[in-house]
Amino acid sequence: MNFKQVQTSFMSHIRDPQHHPDELGLEDRRLKIYRELFFNNIKGFLSSAFPVLESILGEQHWEKLSRDFFANHDCRSPYFLEISKEFVEFLSNSYELQDDDYPFMFELAHYEWIELELSTRKQTLTQTTWEQSSDYSSFKLSEMAELLSYEYPVHQISEEYLPDTPAQEPFYFIVSRDANFEVSFTQINAVTAHLVQQIGARDALDLVTLQTIMCQALSHLPKEQIENATTDIVESLLKQQILVIDA
Repeated sequence: MNFKQVQTSFMSHIRDPQHHPDELGLEDRRLKIYRELFFNNIKGFLSSAFPVLESILGEQHWEKLSRDFFANHDCRSPYFLEISKEFVEFLSNSYELQDDDYPFMFELAHYEWIELELSTRKQTLTQTTWEQSSDYSSFKLSEMAELLSYEYPVHQISEEYLPDTPAQEPFYFIVSRDANFEVSFTQINAVTAHLVQQIGARDALDLVTLQTIMCQALSHLPKEQIENATTDIVESLLKQQILVIDA
């Protein structure tokens, strides 16, 4: 057995000792230290990132899910900070819901993860925040803002509230980070979500163009009402630094 084979055999056992017994003849007392050290590190990162999900699943269920992730998901990133992202991808792409799982599990995990993602996201462009004296000639969605939608009320889920069916209408949120590195969640309605989606689909927009877009989308309402509402929403989003000035 060459060195690479030794490494593969060792790590297979550490990740999933139940299905990969030790083939190297190592002392189990020593192997146990490695098994517990690696798994507990991973589990600790998951517990920090997904406290609500852990609390509603309970100790045994959380342990089982964490071990499933540790044993079966091949992480693409070597950074500990990316473990929570890998866990969300694991739930989304390869994990099959079990009979004792909650149907909203992936959505809740994503909702919990996005705060960490925004708080550590690297900003690639200089963003100009809006001031009261600024006009609305050109604005765009901040690099530090994400429009989200969920079928379940993820913001309300707790040990006391565990919905088993999706809501009739989706829940929309904007999660954003401001210049002071404060991350906030803003629940919005479908109209505001459509407005933000239109802005995010373009490099930049001016107020008049956006008003035209919204009037077309809401043609059953009076034009003046839509224009005024669009102005109010844009100003509110600029104040929150969800939108920024296109300098």
